[in-house]
Amino acid sequence: MSNQIDTPINPLFESFYRYLSSERRYSSHTTAAYLNDLTCFANFWHHHSQTILTTDTLTQIKPADMRAFLGYERRAGKAKTTLQRRMASIRSWFRFLERSGVLQSNPAALTKTPKLGIRLPRAPSEEETAQLLSTPHTPDPTNGRHLPIWAESRDTAILELLYGSGLRVGEVCGLNRGDLDLENLSVRVLGKGDKERIAPLTQPSVMAIRRYLHERDKEIPLRHPNDPLFIGVNQTPGDRRLNPRLIQRLVQSLRRQLGLPEKVTPHALRHAFATHLLQAGADLRSIQELLGHASLSTTQRYAHLDLHSLTRIYDNAHPHAKRASY
Repeated sequence: MSNQIDTPINPLFESFYRYLSSERRYSSHTTAAYLNDLTCFANFWHHHSQTILTTDTLTQIKPADMRAFLGYERRAGKAKTTLQRRMASIRSWFRFLERSGVLQSNPAALTKTPKLGIRLPRAPSEEETAQLLSTPHTPDPTNGRHLPIWAESRDTAILELLYGSGLRVGEVCGLNRGDLDLENLSVRVLGKGDKERIAPLTQPSVMAIRRYLHERDKEIPLRHPNDPLFIGVNQTPGDRRLNPRLIQRLVQSLRRQLGLPEKVTPHALRHAFATHLLQAGADLRSIQELLGHASLSTTQRYAHLDLHSLTRIYDNAHPHAKRASY
């Protein structure tokens, strides 16, 4: 995926953008989010100080100005999550300027942001997940024609990968034919920050992928290991890699068909992967590796368990959980 963005970049943020995209290798979506947050701060500074934010005026920014920025955003009705993200972006930019010698200190370093309540993701139950994976999903007609058979088998393989291997939508779309090792039930995944990991494949995933490749090769054979594994139907030959939005629409269509909650999304299947593994007794560290998480705390949020599930795992695993009572 390209790290280029279409809109012009404020010259003040150009070097930071290059750092994020080239050195940190953030996605175009992430870098665009950083730039948007910084632009919001630049607009606030113009309104607040009646001066344009430039290299010369950067040294005028004080911690009190950062608190004023938070107040300005609150009055504009911004959510706490937005405020936290804005400040994280701005702190990161100021740290970059410190390392570059542009600033002597970070004026946002000690600015406190609103604390968030614990937000636990809603993972589909095993029954809901089974419904999603087993419900027939014949593609809708497009331009008066039904989509090819391989597109239906493609969608089945995608759903199996999202839940069976816990992949992100972007990771699924980024897979190449050469990433598969169907004989050893594994797939090479390029995750966030271009971190590579090997994810296991379930037997249903392997069967679905083989069926998809069989149907697809009848019309569009994969000739090179770097050919995209999943392709779109109506995309040009030079740019056939599947768009993540199609996966979003696929799961949304099935969710509506089955009457499932709106929170059942493609990413929720990744939550379900983690939660169901933990409920079955897998340890968090192993799940962290499978998901490609840098932090165990992130895995803990993904693998959300209710008190009943935690108690059951404790009773089955801890040697003192079943001590005789006197």
